[in-house]
Amino acid sequence: MEENIKIIEQNTENNLSNESACACGSGGCGCHSQSIDHSHSHHPADLPVRFKILRQGDRVVELGSGTGNDCFTAAQVIGLEGKVVGIDISEKNISTARDYMDQLRISNVEFRHGDIHNIPLPKEYADVVLTNCVFNLQDDKQKVADEMYRIANHNGFVCVSDFVLLQQIPDGIRQDGAELAGCIAGAENINDFMDYFRRTGFVNVEIVEMSKVHLPDDIFHKYLSSEEVERYKDIYTDEGIFNVTLIGEKPSECSAETCCCNPDKHANYTET
Repeated sequence: MEENIKIIEQNTENNLSNESACACGSGGCGCHSQSIDHSHSHHPADLPVRFKILRQGDRVVELGSGTGNDCFTAAQVIGLEGKVVGIDISEKNISTARDYMDQLRISNVEFRHGDIHNIPLPKEYADVVLTNCVFNLQDDKQKVADEMYRIANHNGFVCVSDFVLLQQIPDGIRQDGAELAGCIAGAENINDFMDYFRRTGFVNVEIVEMSKVHLPDDIFHKYLSSEEVERYKDIYTDEGIFNVTLIGEKPSECSAETCCCNPDKHANYTET
């Protein structure tokens, strides 16, 4: 594994079945435990607070907020002095989330309809920008990473949870896996995944949590030999699909190369 990938913890493999929509779970960034909770109950420890990036009074933005579950949990962590804004492209999701918000009488959350390629928020708005199993679904991932950078405050954080690869996998496994979790279709090499965020200007970009995803055995056996299946299921090998959480920080000052107003900044990016 590349030296510039810092892995704090590698957990027991996650399992994907027909009942699970996405291995990232419903708990937002940092919700990667030995079992995946797809219920609507949440605990603050499941959020980036465990990585010490979510604090009282923060302004938090979740991209692809769905029906708002993670936003409501974040609202409990940041308190009434803070604010959470959920952005989703589905008007139905936004309407449902607002209904839940009214039922729960939550006052520090707002939901906005919008495309995360052009986030409907001003620059340097958020202390923390979150997205969970949404990034891989985007047509232009670099544009989305750029938008995250634009709306993040200086010294603010981005926290992204999604699928990555350490080695290439057969197309058949990718396609069948995407039937269970659509974001598998967009999974890329882990360094390419990290580069979207390094390229746009985030610093201290790290993988802070990582777990191997176990697809149903019949998918593996369709495309792999018995020996290969064992390697894919072994949590200590690089073969297979991995669920990761990435965290990066926007520097206190932007250089000309990383300024979000500079259309040529990617041309100045040099991989380290």
